[in-house]
Amino acid sequence: MFSNLGLLTPARCPDPSCGRPRCFFSHAEASSSRITLPPRTDVPSTIRQPVKRRADDNEEDRIRGIVKRVTSNGSSDIKKTSSPRKPIVKSDVKPDSTPVPQTKQPAAETRPTTTSSSLSNTVNTSRPPTLPINLKPSPHPRPDRQKGLNALYTQYSKLYKPILHLSPELAHTSAFAQEAETASVSSNVRIYKTAIHQAAVSISRRPPPDSVDHPSVGTVKESRAAFELAEKEKASKLSRHKIEQYCLPLDQFDIWRYPNPNDPDLLSSDIAGSKPDGEGEEHTCSRCKVPFVVSSKDIEGRIGECKYHYGRPVPERIEGRRKWIYTCCAKERGEQGCQDYIHVFSHGDDDRELAKRVGYKTVEDIVGKKGGLGKWTNVVAMDCEMIQTTAGVTLGRVTIVDENGETLLDELVRQTVPVLDVNTRFSGVTSDQLDTAIMDLPAVRAAACMFIGPDTIIVGHGLENDLRALRLLHSKIIDTAVVFPHDKGPPFRRALRDIVKEKLGHFIQDRTSDLGHSSAVDAKSTLEVLKWKVREDNE
Repeated sequence: MFSNLGLLTPARCPDPSCGRPRCFFSHAEASSSRITLPPRTDVPSTIRQPVKRRADDNEEDRIRGIVKRVTSNGSSDIKKTSSPRKPIVKSDVKPDSTPVPQTKQPAAETRPTTTSSSLSNTVNTSRPPTLPINLKPSPHPRPDRQKGLNALYTQYSKLYKPILHLSPELAHTSAFAQEAETASVSSNVRIYKTAIHQAAVSISRRPPPDSVDHPSVGTVKESRAAFELAEKEKASKLSRHKIEQYCLPLDQFDIWRYPNPNDPDLLSSDIAGSKPDGEGEEHTCSRCKVPFVVSSKDIEGRIGECKYHYGRPVPERIEGRRKWIYTCCAKERGEQGCQDYIHVFSHGDDDRELAKRVGYKTVEDIVGKKGGLGKWTNVVAMDCEMIQTTAGVTLGRVTIVDENGETLLDELVRQTVPVLDVNTRFSGVTSDQLDTAIMDLPAVRAAACMFIGPDTIIVGHGLENDLRALRLLHSKIIDTAVVFPHDKGPPFRRALRDIVKEKLGHFIQDRTSDLGHSSAVDAKSTLEVLKWKVREDNE
């Protein structure tokens, strides 16, 4: 058996009638339950002498520790004797009159930290950088990291010499960033030193920068990404000699149903604008295929005369059979429409009928051969949104962007005939927005020709509809529906959102059916897919 340690001996036995021969607790009188230790002779700290350790002192300290652990509420006398605080003792010997410096400990805790942090945050461009005091723990020794930092700083100072007057702290900032990046990916000192050497060599081989935004500025990773982006932009630049091969030949304009820019009848002043409004004319509804008479009266009361599907029928295999299902309501082709509105019509690709509403014009007819501003853009992207009026399908909004995606023109079109349907689901234009339009169709077309010249290449998707809505005849066209053809060939076309998803990896026209498309997004997307095509063909 193990010997008893006697840890419970100072505590009084909880059983008053305990008769155990070997009880662990004390059976002394109640008055003796409180252990009183012999008092110490307290001596002022100024005259206290070292005391020799004896066995009695060891025993006394042991008992004091036992009492503290066992008793839940220790004696106040015991606490006083065990407290480390110095007692106040009256003595003939006067203590030192010099007060104890109580601010010594706080000063030792705050001042060195503040000073080191402030020094680490201050950049002294006249000397090499120094690693901060409060550096995060690292498996690499601090001296090795300081040597690596100095080596990087030396190379950055040489590289940034032409632009240090623009940003004096640039060498320090890049050296700190590169060293921290290298230390974070190096598992041991050997790998760290090798990585520092390779980084220094890579920095020394960069071309000198001429601006702070130059690709040579930054860490190795940042500089490599910047050079790759610059090469990508250079390879995808839409210069004329790169993209002229994608222009639609004139002999294919009829195949893809484009208006013929050389047709003199479309420019004839005899038919231009002869019938600006179709009020009272009989047409076939382009939605429900029912004949009707065009009228702008009592539109609210006539809602429901046309029942149609705004979605397209697509083939699906249901119960082993192939069926055509509408994308708007999942109904089978031939069932009654899911939407109610009034009848509308369209002239389609009948250019002579369209010319009777508003006549066609060429760029030379609008601004002359020399041009109004004399500065046309080489490449632009254009997208138009259409609405329904008593004159058929009419231009509601036009957006033109340059090859960098910057908007050159984004204008709503003021209507001169009654509006039947703004077609917000697809156009993205609301009635309130259309009421704020200032320029009519001829004015918007003239504004577009401030950027579109006779030799300007217009990029778009399904541009034949946009040119007809703008009543503009132009021969230099790049249609992304032709550049990325449908498997079945013309007149079938792939949707722009499918091409963007396949080639660029992101979605457009992914909004709810009530918000419609964005002509600005569509115009920029046609440029991006064309840039992708240029990069692919030049690799």
